[in-house]
Amino acid sequence: MKKKLFLIRHAYAEDPGAVRDFERHLTLEGQSTVRALGRYLLNKAFDPGKIFCSPAARTAETAQNLVEELEISESIIQFKDEIYNASVRELLSLINSLDESEQHVVVIGHNPAISYFGEYLTNEGIGDMEPCSIVTIRLENVKWEEVSQGEGTFVSYFHPNNLSA
Repeated sequence: MKKKLFLIRHAYAEDPGAVRDFERHLTLEGQSTVRALGRYLLNKAFDPGKIFCSPAARTAETAQNLVEELEISESIIQFKDEIYNASVRELLSLINSLDESEQHVVVIGHNPAISYFGEYLTNEGIGDMEPCSIVTIRLENVKWEEVSQGEGTFVSYFHPNNLSA
């Protein structure tokens, strides 16, 4: 059975140092960019079953703005402490614990882990994901608990920087 995993790096946030890292909020540009991403995905009939998100302010705001633009309930957002300051191993553990009924899953997190995780799953050189970018990974004929290095197929990398906000 085909599954899709969408990795999103949080949108543009306040500069480090102004507040504690965990409490950094989205900038106006970040809010605008994530809303543009949401409108773009809505036009593509994007319909995630679950969104797993770091509880940090900037990732939470990214998720909340995204579901608002997608016109879906915030109830699909699940905050996971382990996504903040995650390692690839911790992100993999999260994915390996998913229920098989979930076919389209989003993880909203932070660099460098979110970028490294995409590379780990696909064996592709994705590089440093920009804020508010999304990587789409296809997983075929594998259970979530079996997902490991190289199991995913890189489908796309998208950043809404060319869309009108």
